[in-house]
Amino acid sequence: MWIPGTVFALCFLVCVIRDPRRMRCAIFLLATLVCFALVGFGILLSDNDSAQMGAYVTLGFIVVAVFVVVILGVVLILNGFTMVKKEGRRLGNLLGLFLGLVMVGYVAAAVIAVLGNYLDVFLWVVVVGFPLAYLGFGFTAYLLYSWIYQGFTRRWAKPPDVVVILGAVLINNQITPLLASRLDRGMAIMTKAVPEHKPVLVVSGGMGSDEARSEASAMTEYLVSKGVSADQIVVEDTSRTTKENLFNTKALLEARGIAGRFVAVTNNFHAFRAALLLCRAKIPGYAIGSPTAHYYWPAATIREYAAILLDSLGFTIVCLCISCVPLVGYAVAHLIP
Repeated sequence: MWIPGTVFALCFLVCVIRDPRRMRCAIFLLATLVCFALVGFGILLSDNDSAQMGAYVTLGFIVVAVFVVVILGVVLILNGFTMVKKEGRRLGNLLGLFLGLVMVGYVAAAVIAVLGNYLDVFLWVVVVGFPLAYLGFGFTAYLLYSWIYQGFTRRWAKPPDVVVILGAVLINNQITPLLASRLDRGMAIMTKAVPEHKPVLVVSGGMGSDEARSEASAMTEYLVSKGVSADQIVVEDTSRTTKENLFNTKALLEARGIAGRFVAVTNNFHAFRAALLLCRAKIPGYAIGSPTAHYYWPAATIREYAAILLDSLGFTIVCLCISCVPLVGYAVAHLIP
């Protein structure tokens, strides 16, 4: 595994140098770590003097991994009930609950198959695990790299020329704590900027079907109430999605002769996807996340990963079809007498 690990590491470095705002950076990073972890296990198991210890370490790792999956699944289930209670029964709020049930159910099926010596059930668990492993690998890569990316941008990113605060849904036509967090972070960035390089401040968000005014209008009102001059704010009030936030803001500023490095200010669960969309729009810059309520973060993060999969729907379908080949093959072989 030294060879693929080294190749993945080189691919990661090249990808980050070219543009760190790509999902492939996340995939290459996790692939590198997995390969070198397997190298470590291989070395431990190949040494005759430590083979028994290596076997115990491997078994312990498997037990811990299963335990972590179960605990995480239970936490997601409990969090799902909290989301339904606080945010309603929308599909996006149920994703954490659904994922938790899948995780606990999968582990339970595997344990029952092993303890009961049910070979057929065990083989079904194995082949179903391939597409689940693909999705789980991508999700883990996304979480790890998103955390690294946001840590890097908070500490070492260059000062922006444009601060665009991305809108979020209004409740009773008022700013929510989630959106207020974005606005506060945007103001903090503006406060830290030196007078000689004061960035342009943009609020971006249109009016949803259940809203009586645009998000940008409410955002402007909030900023003005906090002491920001209305003359400092550029309003983009036609967008309905994050992609439109960025594209429409770019077009609006270009019409005014304004260009430069963007910083997209959003919540931490949304920051890396905003960076991916910046990259797709060929807009120089980065994304910064603001704090999110702890109970809201898990379901929102799962929702963002689902959105990333949908953003690359063709690639996702191809990869899922490939990962389902063992499942389809086993199903066909099992059904044919």
